[in-house]
Amino acid sequence: MKICPVCSTEYAADVKFCPNDGQTLRSAAPANDLVGQVVADRYHVVKKLGEGGMGQVYLAEHVKMGRRSAIKVMNPSMVHDPDAVARFNREAANASRINHPNVCAIYDFGETPDGLIYLAMEFIEGEPLTDVLERDGALPLPRATAIFLQTAEALQAAHDLGIVHRDLKPDNIMLTGRKGGGDTVKVVDFGIAKAVGGDQAGQKVTKTGLVVGTPEFMSPEQLSGDPLDGRSDLYSLALVFFRTLTGGLPFQATSVQETMIKRLTDEPTKLAAARPDLSFPAGLQTVLDTALARTPAQRYQTVVKFAADVAAVTGRPTTGALPHTRSLGDADATTQLLDTSGATQRISARKVTPLKKRSLVPALVGVVVILGAGGAWVALNGGSKDRPAVPPAAPPPAPRAQSRINVLMARNALDDLFLVKLDSNTAGMVRDSALKFYTAPRMSVKDKAYAAFVVGQAYFNLKDRPTGCRYIRTANQLDPADNTYSGLIGQCRD
Repeated sequence: MKICPVCSTEYAADVKFCPNDGQTLRSAAPANDLVGQVVADRYHVVKKLGEGGMGQVYLAEHVKMGRRSAIKVMNPSMVHDPDAVARFNREAANASRINHPNVCAIYDFGETPDGLIYLAMEFIEGEPLTDVLERDGALPLPRATAIFLQTAEALQAAHDLGIVHRDLKPDNIMLTGRKGGGDTVKVVDFGIAKAVGGDQAGQKVTKTGLVVGTPEFMSPEQLSGDPLDGRSDLYSLALVFFRTLTGGLPFQATSVQETMIKRLTDEPTKLAAARPDLSFPAGLQTVLDTALARTPAQRYQTVVKFAADVAAVTGRPTTGALPHTRSLGDADATTQLLDTSGATQRISARKVTPLKKRSLVPALVGVVVILGAGGAWVALNGGSKDRPAVPPAAPPPAPRAQSRINVLMARNALDDLFLVKLDSNTAGMVRDSALKFYTAPRMSVKDKAYAAFVVGQAYFNLKDRPTGCRYIRTANQLDPADNTYSGLIGQCRD
């Protein structure tokens, strides 16, 4: 049964509006879902399409236009956080500005009088790329490249407006069939990850510490909780392309924390090594190597240039917006990137600088929890608020300097590991991750000492004081000048 909120008259479940006063009828009793209800006085919910961490998704029809929409209703807990609601409205408004055939259109968003926070978007009759890959495995090069190029166009359209996706993955790439054959790509969920889970300072979230994302497709800077711009999306796009071409990812691991460590310390697997049974065009590996560079400054600086190079080496024509910029050299290509304050700026594609070294003395900051398809895990936020979103211009580092940059990125992650508030739930992960740094090649003596220090701290929190003290003594032997280690040695003598 339904009831009118004005006159309290009860009606049958198939009635949408009160004939007496025209009010939208509500369920007479709390319902498990919204099927049969009218959301925001204009969206008649037809059926439930799915459910996730953010809320429920329904198929709905506009009561006057008859247009079908996918309605995403956020979890009720969001309505009690005014900051979250404001962020959602701001980011949904930004995403609705993207007008591109490869981007899922956002029709409407807002909050109903009874507290429902909703997002009405284009209903896409298709399937996510994830399902296609699980069913078919690696896709033929022409099809994989066509999907890649359309996805690149969608990203570039967003970046031109200063909007960063933040959660590009096969789940967010919808495929629909064309009448003449082939796929039409629709990229979904632009900016919503930040709207639900982020603040303007980066990946940290007000109050809850939650950020929505999928670790397998995150850039190194996103895994570390650093400020993001369009180059993070570009890295994720390269991972998706690799997955589409090979059926796997260039960083294989058995746990999410190992995935993070490999992303920061290891080189990606080559196409030929991942699929020796397949042949790939000459030059494609070089293009992917550039797109998957660990530091943003060493990657392609625009999706346009990345897509143009992929099209060139695969012999596939670009479509839509990309042909207009394909002739641009990398030094001339520019894009708008979102900085940490939410404003946009334009950068040159050739701007490169080594990563700024962090202090070894960590300052206590919060923990970022990433919600992925497999559940919750801890990503470690170093709180590097003083680092600019776009680095200043500098010449490319020499090979030895690049090796040192890689070690510094490991140091950054190691700082992050120590910055976790250790407890019985996180100490084991911190220990295992820090041990990987402790045994990693090319680590300096000071870095190795600091890694031993982190391992020791983890063992203390695991109630294994003897082993913890052993690693603290090792840290002190490696770097006796650091008073932090010698001070802990004194505690181990108690």
